[in-house]
Amino acid sequence: MYRALTIAAAALLPAGCAGTWDAVTSRNFRDAPFKTLRNEMSPEDAVAVLKAEPPRSGDERAKAMLRLKEPLRDRRSQEDQDQVLAVLSRTATADKSVVLRNAAIDALGRFEDPRAPAVLMQAYQSADGRENAAGPKVPDAATIVPASGLSAGRLPTRSGLDPSLLAGPTGFPDDTAAALRCRCLESLAHTNSVEAARFLAAVAGASGADVVPVGSDHPEVKQAAVRGLGRCRQQEAVLALVHVLGAEAGKDPSLARGAHTGLVRLTGKKLPPDPQMWNEVVQAGVTLAPEPTPFENALQNATFWEKK
Repeated sequence: MYRALTIAAAALLPAGCAGTWDAVTSRNFRDAPFKTLRNEMSPEDAVAVLKAEPPRSGDERAKAMLRLKEPLRDRRSQEDQDQVLAVLSRTATADKSVVLRNAAIDALGRFEDPRAPAVLMQAYQSADGRENAAGPKVPDAATIVPASGLSAGRLPTRSGLDPSLLAGPTGFPDDTAAALRCRCLESLAHTNSVEAARFLAAVAGASGADVVPVGSDHPEVKQAAVRGLGRCRQQEAVLALVHVLGAEAGKDPSLARGAHTGLVRLTGKKLPPDPQMWNEVVQAGVTLAPEPTPFENALQNATFWEKK
């Protein structure tokens, strides 16, 4: 019967519907085929799934996070907002599943809640997956990013590795932690907050040698920070990118190129990657250009690849 149901369900699927195919070949489908198909065709309310007690399966929660809309912007209550943010905070900073952490980090990047950047910074700091005896908590942004200046604090670092994709007492492998940190930086950039710009600047190395968040020595993490700065529409991001361009010109072409691309995007100025010229722009006063249209983004990307 299970095979017949699978074939029947597959026959109803549109071509290329990978998510639904995953559903009909999953354990949930084997255990409860009709319920699984119903939820796939008409997904359950994401907020209800995340608030459910006892907690739903990891697969259900991850899918709910991917389709989640911020409760307040979806005309829901403040209580829903607070409860969902608490769930995302615990998941992004302390869950043992990399898949669930990624889903929570992505969801937080879509939130306009002023608490989201601080949670993402905590998720970055705890991306090693090592257990904290004090347990997860929603951090206060002021404890990570000072009120002024291009700087961001550094939480205590911990050591030890476990080659498992599930976090244990010794944590995630280095490449997994780096991938989580890159995802955190990408989501931080989407928040477009001053706190995010300052943290990204610190990871990119634009806040001084005494302010270096854990993990920022990883090349891919630093590149993610530079890309994030190029999408974070804050004056602090422009200042940081000018610093990166000056520091990396002639040293790291990829970082210098990323900084230059971000500067053009944020300011709208079609200047060459000359640190002196961009320093003059900063001295004259930073003015952010309007957000590029999708067509302008595509044109800029095409020009970038043609030059490569």
